[in-house]
Amino acid sequence: MRHPLTLVVGGFLAIRAIGLLALLVSDRGGRSLIEVLATWDGGWFVRIATEGYSRSLELSAPGAEQGGGTLAFFPIYPALMRSVSGLTGLDPRWAGVLISLVAGAAAAAGVAILATDWAGERVGILAGLLWACAPMAVVSTLVYTEGLFTALVVWTFIALRRHAWLLAGSLGAVAGLTRPTGIALGAAVAAYAAWIWWQGTRVRQSPGRSPDADSPDPDSADPDSADPDSADPDSADPDSSAAVGIRPRALTRVGVLPLVAGALALAGTPAFWLWVAVRSGRWDGWFAVQTAFWGSRFDSGSTIFTLFRDVFLGALDGGSTIFTLVEQVLPGGNAGDGGFVNLAVVISMLAAVYLLAPAIRGRVWWPLLVYTAISLVLVIGSSGIVASKVRFLVPIFVLAFPVARWLAGRSRPTQAVVILAAVAATTVSGTWLLLIWPYAI
Repeated sequence: MRHPLTLVVGGFLAIRAIGLLALLVSDRGGRSLIEVLATWDGGWFVRIATEGYSRSLELSAPGAEQGGGTLAFFPIYPALMRSVSGLTGLDPRWAGVLISLVAGAAAAAGVAILATDWAGERVGILAGLLWACAPMAVVSTLVYTEGLFTALVVWTFIALRRHAWLLAGSLGAVAGLTRPTGIALGAAVAAYAAWIWWQGTRVRQSPGRSPDADSPDPDSADPDSADPDSADPDSADPDSSAAVGIRPRALTRVGVLPLVAGALALAGTPAFWLWVAVRSGRWDGWFAVQTAFWGSRFDSGSTIFTLFRDVFLGALDGGSTIFTLVEQVLPGGNAGDGGFVNLAVVISMLAAVYLLAPAIRGRVWWPLLVYTAISLVLVIGSSGIVASKVRFLVPIFVLAFPVARWLAGRSRPTQAVVILAAVAATTVSGTWLLLIWPYAI
């Protein structure tokens, strides 16, 4: 019971149970619990799972022809919903919730493993728990894809770090068929695979280097022989073969497998884009659906910068004070004004960019940094529903690493207080967003 992964998975499930209990005892406005959990995007996934994708795309009147909106959603999650529902007899909505919970638990465990590889067991446990109670982590209980996508991403990186090439490439491809930001994962896998292949080429071309040189080999090492708490992320060059446990002889044997893995991981998202292009009869079909139905497109950050300006200028002009923002949050307040959510989005974006710096300075494994940086560019640089941007940060789990490392250096009571405060914050905010906030998340 004291095993780190048991603590993390148990903690994740406990946090999600607290959130569900909060929804159960709250006034849901006459809606059942499953109606709340399958709200917004959940409805689209249920529609795909039960009826399939639209066979046409009519953008001239998206309000009248809503079926075309199904083409915006990637297929893995609704396919799993359909399969689990068929096997268990569950309502497709409950099947979606079950998938989100199981995948979220796997994601939390994977986050702990990667953070442990970076900075030790205590940091790993804290990182897994912090990710589980991140802002808008409530999506790990909803009929949404973030939990499944994060699980696929973290286990892709775990396989990649251990050079299980075909597994990493396959998981990366499935992740790319789950969310469009799978392209960031594919880029990270492809970059690392190309680097390993190039390193192997250098070793083969270097006659003065012995292939039997003693370097750590993760496949032959005893995982229980080292103290994970003693790991020092600054003790090795992250770009050296020894830092990731590669023996020169192993480098000479990698062949083209890394390149195959990189190609697989990159293929998932473009493959769905191509399928939508064929289905819709236009080469930019997926992008057209996103723009027509949700106003979502890459605008180089224009939307978020406009939001920053409006929030800060509103505060300077006295239009938004802490009192008016609190009034919007309270029951009966005008949540539709969106001032509190806009401020939360601005703070979240600033915090995400800020946390990337200590992750870089702390020498987090560089493929994780590539994934994180590209994902942040996609989140910040895209237009669309502003409130959803906080949700889009959930799969960028690396942002929890610097916080976990800082917290690991504090006393146990401090750690407990911070985690409990985070649990309370994510529970209250998630409940409020689902029951009071009138717009999509």
